[in-house]
Amino acid sequence: MPKDRISLQILFKELPKISAKDLNEIAAHVSHRSPAFTYQLPADTSVDGHGLAATDAHKIKLEFCNRKLSDKELAQISAHVRLVPDTDENINLHNAYIEISVEPDQAKPLEAYQILTFLAFLLSRPDGLVIANVNGFTSFNASGLQQIMADEDWMDAIENMPPLFLYSGPVIHEFDGNELLWMRSYGNHLLGIPDLGTAFANHIVQQYVPMTLTVFDNIMTYMIDTGNKVEPGHTMESESVVIAFRDQPAQADEYFYQSPSGMLNVVYTPKAGVKLPNF
Repeated sequence: MPKDRISLQILFKELPKISAKDLNEIAAHVSHRSPAFTYQLPADTSVDGHGLAATDAHKIKLEFCNRKLSDKELAQISAHVRLVPDTDENINLHNAYIEISVEPDQAKPLEAYQILTFLAFLLSRPDGLVIANVNGFTSFNASGLQQIMADEDWMDAIENMPPLFLYSGPVIHEFDGNELLWMRSYGNHLLGIPDLGTAFANHIVQQYVPMTLTVFDNIMTYMIDTGNKVEPGHTMESESVVIAFRDQPAQADEYFYQSPSGMLNVVYTPKAGVKLPNF
């Protein structure tokens, strides 16, 4: 998968037959401000081929693939902490996928992802198994996502989606002989920001993970919304904790510490009277 393009993959048992008319009809019923796509689709979308979906601002490449994702790609989309059994089962059922990809827009880093996500939701109706992000190490049951959207305007819901949900990680790495876990994001380089990671003990994982998801989402959203980069040496503070950011070096074989946009180690220091991780 190209790491310099934002991409999503929609997994199927077999490639569906899709027409521009079908996609436009679905779009008209799910949002009052659907992106105005114009399509160039192959005559038969149920076989290998290429297509295009364009708006005024974005040209989205479509690749129709009558094969499974590679073993490496499958490992990546099966790694994140939000993976649920239904998604894992549907990943195993897939025999084909559609990949959609677009150039990142550093001036509006979320907009390209949001347009791509809307198109992925359209393409997953009705037979999509999973919507995945190989670069972001994420995947979700397609029907489950559609149920979440059932009573909402799709474009509104997508714009309110936190970046750590579909666009970036998170993943927990375990190390042999070490009780510490390493939780990190993947894919933040496509959002123009560094990846984030933090270390914590195995026995506090149930409390620590939800808290860290919130902290990471808030930090990422701050950087994306303001354009301000958090850098090593910076700190953030609340009533209960000081959050410090440190550079995280990586050896050549330490992929879990590596990122094209740099990795920040997020270190929590609870204030007096506050116990980790209850802040």
